[in-house]
Amino acid sequence: MQLTVSKYILSDKANCQYCYKCLRNCPVKSISFKNNESLVIEEECVLCGTCVLTCPQSAKTYRKDSDKMIQLFGKPFVLSIAPSFYAHFEEPLKILSLLRSLGAVYISETAVGAEYVTNEYLKLFQKRTGPAITTSCPVVVSLIEKHYPELKDYLLELKSPALAHYEFLNHMFGSIPKIFISPCIAKKEELDGKFDVVLTFEELEGIIEKQGLKEKVSTLKETFPDAPYPRRTRIYPESGGIIRSASFEGKHDSQSYILEGINNIIEFLNTLQSLEEKVLIEASACVGGCINGPAMRKDDNILQRRLRMRKIISQLDKLEGKRIDTDSIPLQIHRTFKDRKVRYNVPDHLISKILEEMGKTDPVKELNCTGCGYETCREKARAVAIGKAEKEMCFEYLVEKVSSFSNLVVEETPNAIIIYQDSDVLYLNNSAKSLFSDYSNELIIDICSKFKADSSRIHELYVKSRKVYLYPKVFDLPNNGGTVVLLVDMTEMMVQKEKMNEMRKKTIQKIEEVLNDQMKLAQDIASLLGESIAETKSHFSEFKRFLGDENVDM
Repeated sequence: MQLTVSKYILSDKANCQYCYKCLRNCPVKSISFKNNESLVIEEECVLCGTCVLTCPQSAKTYRKDSDKMIQLFGKPFVLSIAPSFYAHFEEPLKILSLLRSLGAVYISETAVGAEYVTNEYLKLFQKRTGPAITTSCPVVVSLIEKHYPELKDYLLELKSPALAHYEFLNHMFGSIPKIFISPCIAKKEELDGKFDVVLTFEELEGIIEKQGLKEKVSTLKETFPDAPYPRRTRIYPESGGIIRSASFEGKHDSQSYILEGINNIIEFLNTLQSLEEKVLIEASACVGGCINGPAMRKDDNILQRRLRMRKIISQLDKLEGKRIDTDSIPLQIHRTFKDRKVRYNVPDHLISKILEEMGKTDPVKELNCTGCGYETCREKARAVAIGKAEKEMCFEYLVEKVSSFSNLVVEETPNAIIIYQDSDVLYLNNSAKSLFSDYSNELIIDICSKFKADSSRIHELYVKSRKVYLYPKVFDLPNNGGTVVLLVDMTEMMVQKEKMNEMRKKTIQKIEEVLNDQMKLAQDIASLLGESIAETKSHFSEFKRFLGDENVDM
């Protein structure tokens, strides 16, 4: 089956160590491990960011859109800032001044969109007779659409504050480029095709750092967002912020519930249909709300972020300026939800076949240890059938496979392997059985003891009237498990060595014979040359005298 690789969560093959930690922590198991690659599957991923946060090798990250924002610098753009902006930055109001200097002609709080959503939450909830789930968190919406589509009617049919704010900005500014900044990775998918640029706070910090703007921030004066201001929704990113914004507290506590953490939400959804009470459920994938989002700063804690945000909110609440009137600027923020679940047709017999191939021939062998990342062995086998997992991800199967392979190697190696303990021979591999086929255990142990006593040299041994040369490797097993003697057969090498030595000896003798013959020949030649030279010299002397006498007569 063809699976789509996520364009929002990216995988670095070079960094991935195949530890399966991301899969073990992924609440929806949307990560594929196959062909030495770990990839996030778009059809299943809810963009909670868990894999990004848990990967010890930084092999998972999310798509960065910083370059898109940098391209807008010096041009007019409008900006939507999530309320958690005040929780992330030490001097958020100075950051707003920086953004204005870079081209922001209008900076608006996403909480303005939350005003529209909150009003509609109240209206829709009044019409409900059972539980209703808020739709501000895009992770929760994706979770239900992709994995629990049968529960989509429990969602209040409204856009998120970010989408509502887009409608507001689009109404006010038309085609002017729009930028959204938040601590949420999932917003990149939710707002795709709406805002021109969707950034996280981490990305904005990175831009400030890389563009050398950090020092400039400290020199700027504080500036505030532009009106109209929200009335009550700046606390949305806190735990319970939606409930309090909707005034569901005090006497209304029985009609509301705060549900946080993606795993808690999944557990809740599994039994939701048995709940009949009318209750408004504030659902957030992040424990603690958006101020604990995946792209929030990591050098502090959630309480420090809340205190920073509350400090700025107290300043903003004192501003004299127009508050948003949702009736004067009507927006279309209602929406419907889709069934986006991918259904895999995996027959039971195929799952059983894969389990058998993994050595799980009966339910007792299905350990359900979760070591591979899946909750059960059957779920893992189903993933193998789909093509998003490998059988080797099962540690038990892999150990058994390696063990079987190791046993085969030990049995078939040409080296003799003996394991003995005290006076007992515990193990002989095939080569050892062949070598010592007629030997008693006592004799084998005696030979091995001699090898152990002198294991640094090649030993000669006569076996079946044949001389063999054996080089021993000896070591003791831990916990008094016995002694292992590995005998490397050096016979062929030693025979070759002896042949080479014999050939070398014969060659040297032959060379000596040739040299002796050459020396004798040289001596004979020298003797003949000596006699010839002496005779020539005598004749020459006589010739000289003859010439001398003849000259005198003339």
